[in-house]
Amino acid sequence: MIRRSIFIAALTLIVGIIPVAAAPNTAQGLRAEAEVSRAAAREATKQRWEELKTNREAKREEIKAQVQAKRKEVKANVQKMRDARKKQVVERVQAKLNDVNARRTEHFLKVLERLSTVLDKIVSRTEKAKAEGKNVTSIETAIATARTAIASAESAVNTQKAKTYEITVTNDTTARNDAGATVKQMQEDLRAVQDTVQIARNAVQNVFKEIKTIVGSSERTTPSATGSSVKQ
Repeated sequence: MIRRSIFIAALTLIVGIIPVAAAPNTAQGLRAEAEVSRAAAREATKQRWEELKTNREAKREEIKAQVQAKRKEVKANVQKMRDARKKQVVERVQAKLNDVNARRTEHFLKVLERLSTVLDKIVSRTEKAKAEGKNVTSIETAIATARTAIASAESAVNTQKAKTYEITVTNDTTARNDAGATVKQMQEDLRAVQDTVQIARNAVQNVFKEIKTIVGSSERTTPSATGSSVKQ
C-alpha cells in the first residue's frame, strides 16, 4: 500500500511538471512560426518589388517609344504651317507642354513608389502584430484597398505619360487661341491624374489610422501628390 501511494504521488508530481516544462517550448514554437511568417512576408515583398521594377522599366521603354513616334508626327504637322514665326512659336509651346507633362508624370510615379514603400513597412508591422495574436483584419482590408488605389493611380499616370500634346492650328490667325486650348487641356488632364494619386495617398493614410488604432505606428509622414509630406 505504501509503495502504491509513493507511485501515485510520484506520477502526480511528474504530470504536474510536464505542462510547466512544455510552456517554454510552446512559446518558442510560436516565436519561430512568427519569424518564419515575417521572413516569408519579406521575401514576398522583395519579389514583388523586383517584378514591379521590371514591369515599370518595360513600361517606361514602351511609353518612350510611343512618345517619340508621336512627336515626329506632330513635328511633321507643324511644318505644314505657312507662317514661319508662328511655326516656331507653336513648336516651342508644344515642346514646353510635353516637357511639363513628362516631369509631372515622373513626379507622380515617384510619389506612388514611395507610397508603396511605406505600405510595405506597414505590412511588416502588421505581420508582427498578427503573430502577437492581435486582430489585424481591418488593417489588412485597408492595405488591400490602398494597393488597389496605387495600382489604379499608376495606370492613370502611365496613360498620361504616353500622351503627346499637339497644337492643332486651324489657320495661322488662330494659332494663339489653338495653343491656349491645348494648354488648358493638358492642365485638366494632369489635374485628373493628380486626383487619382491623391486618392491613393488617402488610402495609405487610412491604413495609418487603422494600424495606429490597433498597434500604434512609428511612421510619421506619407508622400504628397503635390510633392510635400504631411505629418500624421
